[in-house]
Amino acid sequence: MIITDKFVFLHFPKTGGCFVEEVLKKLHRQMALRGRPAACEQIMLPNSKRIGGETVMNQHGTYEQIPAEHKGKPVMGCVRDPFDHYISFYEYRNWAHQTPDKVKEIKERFPSFPDLSFNEFLHFFNIFNIRSRVHHERLRADIGMITYSFIQFFFRDPKNAISRLDGSYLDSGKFREDMAEVRFLHTENLNRELHDALAGFGYEKEDIAFILSEGKINVTRERKTPADRDKYYTDELLELVREKDRMMFDLFPEYSR
Repeated sequence: MIITDKFVFLHFPKTGGCFVEEVLKKLHRQMALRGRPAACEQIMLPNSKRIGGETVMNQHGTYEQIPAEHKGKPVMGCVRDPFDHYISFYEYRNWAHQTPDKVKEIKERFPSFPDLSFNEFLHFFNIFNIRSRVHHERLRADIGMITYSFIQFFFRDPKNAISRLDGSYLDSGKFREDMAEVRFLHTENLNRELHDALAGFGYEKEDIAFILSEGKINVTRERKTPADRDKYYTDELLELVREKDRMMFDLFPEYSR
């Protein structure tokens, strides 16, 4: 989480958040050198999203964790095409590191773990990773991991929202009432949208001009073309994601294809 004088940035994993964090730090360092210092603090918070994760401090703070004195500030986050988001998680492979007791359980369902195909990974990720999340026992709807994580990050009261999740809640759009107000930047157009968002917050043109040409940070692999995506997805897997993460496609119809 980054807290500035003007807004709060929430780092939703694998959406370009490292880029945004580093750009914001660089921007504020340069402003200080030009005699216009402004607050920009990265705060580390307990991982409240995973069962037993409270002792792990990381930069992935949620809306619910924003300190009370900053709750009134605008909030910014990033969002990514769900199809590509799953690919990024698969390639990053942090999911492959499990405790021995979890490995035993996982191998009963996926004997080749951790050497999973993308097909196997999608099913594994949407079963075992959701089970590792807080409040999963309240879940009554078959949703994808990206949707579950999105709720944990950007809903005002994730526990309550997860307990209300059912087909009607999703298909009626009622979930929108429980979302925080967030300005979302699209990962695939991050330089331009971050630049424009900061301009809207009142940053000087000369301070933010560099963002438009700033290079990528922490990229696992380049994958932009539909042909590349075809290496991972069958028609059946595409349909699986469309169904499990239909809330995401409802919120961001630009990814519905």
